[in-house]
Amino acid sequence: MKKLLKKYGERPLIIYLVAFYTFIALVDFMRSFYFLYSGPRRVTNDFTGLVLVSVVDWAFVILFMCSVSLLTKYLLMKRVSWTKIIPLHIVLSILQSYLVGFISPLLLTYELITIELGFFEKVTHTFLFNVTTNILLYSSMILIIYAYFYLQQVKNQEIRNKVLENSLIKFKLKTLESQLNPHFLFNTLNSISSLIPKNPDTAQDMVADISFLLRKFLSIDDKNFITIREELEILEYYTNILKQRFQEDLVITQEVEESILHKQIPRLLIQPIIENSIKHGFSQENKKLNIHLSIQEKEGSILLSVENNGKKIPKYPIYSNSGIGIINIKERLQALYHGKSDFYFENMSHGVKTVITIPMA
Repeated sequence: MKKLLKKYGERPLIIYLVAFYTFIALVDFMRSFYFLYSGPRRVTNDFTGLVLVSVVDWAFVILFMCSVSLLTKYLLMKRVSWTKIIPLHIVLSILQSYLVGFISPLLLTYELITIELGFFEKVTHTFLFNVTTNILLYSSMILIIYAYFYLQQVKNQEIRNKVLENSLIKFKLKTLESQLNPHFLFNTLNSISSLIPKNPDTAQDMVADISFLLRKFLSIDDKNFITIREELEILEYYTNILKQRFQEDLVITQEVEESILHKQIPRLLIQPIIENSIKHGFSQENKKLNIHLSIQEKEGSILLSVENNGKKIPKYPIYSNSGIGIINIKERLQALYHGKSDFYFENMSHGVKTVITIPMA
């Protein structure tokens, strides 16, 4: 019995049924008290019997409907057809009404009416007199039972969808990051390779910087978000590598609000933007590149901008040529913020500006 209750019992549902029928029973008792005991056409002097009938009726109906709730969950779990469930509930509603009809003749003494009737005649009389009300009450409580299970099913489905969505997001982010890290490392190693014949000491310094970056990547491998302070620490070593390669032709400056250094942003968010600025900024007309990074809080969001004085964006840019890093950022922002972030490029009088706005966690 305990296993049955544990498997099919629903405590919140039982509480709802008890609360509902307790209210109905109290109203019905007041009605019976007036019409049967204290009204102008009183039919019984047995007040104790009247109270006892109400209590036993309340207990019987609660027990019966709790059993029906167990049966209902069983039928739903077994996916029983509605063509079988509906006739079953019709039979149960009539059965409950008939069984309730036994309570009053057994416990209540009618001194002024139905004295000449036999016991089963009294039962039949009570049943027929209350059958409509009892069936309506049964139907109301069945609606509560099915509404509970329906809402529970909807809630469980939402939870399953959320878990699935989170799993898909994690999978997508891992896939994107698996693309980003080799891409970044390939570009950096390519730079080191080009420096070895010309300047082996500089290449050695770059190897030291990239070894730190590799350790840092391993330490944050299981994180989707890191603090701005951590992101800037990674960026510092990355820019050291860039400066070794470009020397005085590349100047990178920063302007970051101290108060938001502990705030979290998607990992490796800034590095691809710097890389993209260098890739598209240098040209025959722009042989020296200045890049300015700004991170600040604005209206409850983190506003991150990267400005450079390099080549401007064409009027009709080919976004497919933006590079894997920028495409990666767009897809990660969409996966993490579901359209609540912003990412765009714009031309300025002196160059190009890249802007990212993300909600502040």
